Amino acid sequence: MGPLISIIMPVWNGEKFLAAAVDSLWAQTFKDFELLVIDDGSTDRTPEILRAYANPRLRVLRLEHAGIVVALNHGLTEARADWIARLDADDIAEPRRLELQWQAVSRQPCAVLCHTEATFFGERSVTAGEARLPRSRGFMALRLCYQCPIVHSSVLFKKNVALAVGGYLPEERHAEDFSLWGRMLEQGEFVALPEKLVRFCLHEQSISRRHIATQQALAREIGARHCRKFMDLNPAAAIRANALLLAAPNARAWSDWWWFLTRCAPRLRWHSAETFGWLLWQTVKLLRK
Repeated sequence: MGPLISIIMPVWNGEKFLAAAVDSLWAQTFKDFELLVIDDGSTDRTPEILRAYANPRLRVLRLEHAGIVVALNHGLTEARADWIARLDADDIAEPRRLELQWQAVSRQPCAVLCHTEATFFGERSVTAGEARLPRSRGFMALRLCYQCPIVHSSVLFKKNVALAVGGYLPEERHAEDFSLWGRMLEQGEFVALPEKLVRFCLHEQSISRRHIATQQALAREIGARHCRKFMDLNPAAAIRANALLLAAPNARAWSDWWWFLTRCAPRLRWHSAETFGWLLWQTVKLLRK
C-alpha cells in the first residue's frame, strides 16, 4: 500500500536553500507521505545534500537538465499517492501543513485541490508580505481571469485530475501552474485554508525573478483564455476584460468598467458573495477617484 500523499520537489542547483526545505517536510505532523525530489541535472552540491538523508520516504529522481515542466510532469508520473503536494526547493512548509490540508480534503468529497495562505520572505528572513487567497469557486474563477492567486508551493491536489487535464504544459513554462489551476477548477472544488502554512522565499535567483518578462506575457495570455472560458466571451472581449481587470482601479474608465459589470461579470460560470463583494469594492474605488 502506497503513501497517502506524494510531495513533488523539483530542484536545479538548489544547494543554498534545499536542506531547509527538506527538513521542513521531515518536521511535518502528518507522516504518511513520500518525498520525490526531481534533480534536474544539478551541477552544485545538491546531489551530495540529498545523499546525506537516510530516510526511506525520500526518493531522488535524477534527470538530464530539461527544465521545471519536464521535472514536474516526471514527478507526477512517478508519484505513488493519489494526492500530490508541491514544495519548491527554496520554500518552507509549516509543521501542520500536510495535516491540515489532508483534513480539509477529507471533509470535502468534491475537492480536487487545496491551497493555503502563505508568508513571503526575503533572503534575510524579513517578512515581505502575505498572500490573500480566494475562498469561493466563483471568486477563484474571476481571479484566474487576470492573475494566478495560488502559491504553487501551497497546493495539495488530486493526481488523476491533474493528469486528466493534461498536467503541466511545456509551452507554458514559467507560468505552468496558472494554466493548470484553470483547467482543474472545471473538474471540482478548490478548498482554501486561511492558515499561513507555507513560507515562500523571494530571492534574485528564483525562477519568477529571472524570467519575469516571459512570465508576465504568458500570464496575460492565460488570463485572457480564462476570461473567454469562464465568462463565455469572444477572443476580443476576453482580451479587453483581462486588460481591464489587470488595470489599477483608478486607471479604469467608467464606461469600460460598466461594460464589464453588465456584459461580462453576469456571465461568470460560478457566482458567490465573495465575488459580488470584490466587484462592489472595485466599483466604489472607481467612483471615488
